[in-house]
Amino acid sequence: MLCIIEARATHIVGGQLFISENKNSYYNYNIGLTMYFDALNGNPGAEDNQVAVYVFRKRDNAAMGFVRLPKIERKSVSYTNPLCGIASTETIQITYATDIRLENVDFSDSGGYYMVWDRCCRNGTITNIKSPGDAGSLFYLEFPPIVKNGVTFHNSSPKFSVIQGDYACVNSPFFFNFGGTDADGDSLSYRLITPMQGFSTKDQPSVQAIGSSNYPTLNWIDGVTNENIIPGPKPLTIDVRTGMLSVTPGNLGLYVFAVQVDEYRNGVKIGTLTRDFQLRVVDCPKMDEPKLLFKEKGKSNFYNGNEIVTIKKEDPNCFEVMVTDPTVNDFLKVTGRAIDHSQNYFSILPAQYRTTVANDTMRFEVCLDECFATYDNRPIRIELIAEDESCPVPLTDTLVIYIRREGPENNQPVVTTSLPGDFVHATAGVPVSFTVFGKDPDADSLTLAGAGQNFSLASMAMIFNTIGGKASVQQTFSWLPPCNAHKGDTLKVDFTANDLRCAGNPLPGSKTIYFIIDESPNSAPSVSTSLNMPTVSYALPSSDGITFDVTAIDSDTNTIILTAQGRGFNLTDAGMSFGNKSGVQQISSQFSWSPDCRIMNGDSNKTFTVDFITQDKSCMAATDTTSVTIQLSDYTAKMTIDLPNVITPNGDGKNDCLIFNEIPEGSCNDQFTDITIFNRWGKQVYYSKNKDQNWCPNTISAGYYFYVVQYTQKSFKGGLTVLK
Repeated sequence: MLCIIEARATHIVGGQLFISENKNSYYNYNIGLTMYFDALNGNPGAEDNQVAVYVFRKRDNAAMGFVRLPKIERKSVSYTNPLCGIASTETIQITYATDIRLENVDFSDSGGYYMVWDRCCRNGTITNIKSPGDAGSLFYLEFPPIVKNGVTFHNSSPKFSVIQGDYACVNSPFFFNFGGTDADGDSLSYRLITPMQGFSTKDQPSVQAIGSSNYPTLNWIDGVTNENIIPGPKPLTIDVRTGMLSVTPGNLGLYVFAVQVDEYRNGVKIGTLTRDFQLRVVDCPKMDEPKLLFKEKGKSNFYNGNEIVTIKKEDPNCFEVMVTDPTVNDFLKVTGRAIDHSQNYFSILPAQYRTTVANDTMRFEVCLDECFATYDNRPIRIELIAEDESCPVPLTDTLVIYIRREGPENNQPVVTTSLPGDFVHATAGVPVSFTVFGKDPDADSLTLAGAGQNFSLASMAMIFNTIGGKASVQQTFSWLPPCNAHKGDTLKVDFTANDLRCAGNPLPGSKTIYFIIDESPNSAPSVSTSLNMPTVSYALPSSDGITFDVTAIDSDTNTIILTAQGRGFNLTDAGMSFGNKSGVQQISSQFSWSPDCRIMNGDSNKTFTVDFITQDKSCMAATDTTSVTIQLSDYTAKMTIDLPNVITPNGDGKNDCLIFNEIPEGSCNDQFTDITIFNRWGKQVYYSKNKDQNWCPNTISAGYYFYVVQYTQKSFKGGLTVLK
């Protein structure tokens, strides 16, 4: 059983639970708790060496058990700017975690599960809640079943970066990244909530957690709600998509807050967790942000951000920008980036300096290399960012400049195709294929790719794989227009070759091909048999069997299939044999059946109809059917036995044997069984169940004999003289 330690864990700053999947491991999950502890005011004896996390089923709050988590890490929380530390704030991050095995049978409830950690108490100096020293902390995490519909459901809770131990300044904007990432690619949504406090108290700081659908929450002081958890000119808010916190606080204090993070997959919520933390607001020295300025040579007005700077090929590659800062002895650095380009292709010199007087101004150069060029008259947007060393976070200014710069001599790649023109008339179900060529006049490296206008190639089953090479490349485009391609529709596909002389700023050349959907013509297939008539009469019992060929023909090039089915019966159950076939233009398959008396089931006549069906696989699918009726009858004609009454087994080849093969088979209800021959004294001299086996009495004496031909219902008797 869990051992409860009664030391008061006062001054809990915040934290959250987590669960991560250990794929391909017997211990398939890792469960843990990250807790932030006030290192200045916290009771060292209240720092647990292990904690207990309790798990419940969400549907009915039934307890699933608990797991003890050992302490695996303890470290100090740093500041964004280490030089900005203050004596009143020092935080320790403590992590507890262990690997466990969750069984599918225990965690398959569709409603999911949740885990909690319930502990008292919070920091007694918190400003925005009532009785903070008596308030407990409850961390909460919901997770989905680990198996859904018999299939393993892979999921891990979101992961978060280490929280920085920063503080905010009164009446100054402050930003705090509280967002996370999801290993499964799930979407995360953030919102501010009232922190939970659970059922722990100052007197019982480590209680056994209780399952609940409505845990108690902290009590805000008068005037504080979830809309102004940290009051001020701009109360605390969070970006629902990124988790970025922003606030301009109006008063000093220590403010606790909580964020609920919801996890979505394919638009369905699959998990949630709460994250608690607190933010200290202090009175900071007044700092002024730096200011970036730029004006083109020969102009008196500074750049206002709405203009486009044009730089010709013969112009210098560098231009001058200024940064000024009102603060004395403030360290400044300038960085930059090109938007929508993977590489910047410009440099900033010098990149940093320290002010020596108020409103000190530094002039620096932004120099463009040859790959910083614009194509098709498109300007490049660059952002220059000046940053000082203000506390708790740097103050910045951003200057956005749009530059249109003529590039060096570099010819545009050319795209062509093997088509006679730019238009393709396509028919649903009829394949389309051609070759696309990309060529660069300067023999630069290039890529060749295709993209639909307002649609993806994959959505229309078009196949064109991007290919790369040097100087020239080619690739095959193939498409089987789907059946939902409507007559009159026009699809536009752009084939683009990108000159990669300057990676991140390619020079493109493209060609558009127009696909016009025409009506799909289709000739119906036909099916026939090798029989002269569609009806087959067959008398039982017989061993001849029924055999004929079935052929399907289609004048189109569509794939056709040939199948057979019995009307009201299964071919296989009846003992019929027919192999379904598929192919193009013409296919054949043989039907065969050897029915016996069992199929009659005591009836005198039975009829079986088999439908042979062919269907093409075009978008306008057409079929044809031919039917064969097989009429089975039990042989009911009057049976007569006409055997000779004399045989002469003298070896001359004439009348040497008694021939039985002319004896009738009988009918299904009265079938031949055997033949017996007796001498005149009644002694059996011959017996056979095979009427195809004749009697040739070479070794018996001449005389008079009797025979009996036996059927299931009657028998035939006669006499025979053997002469020698």
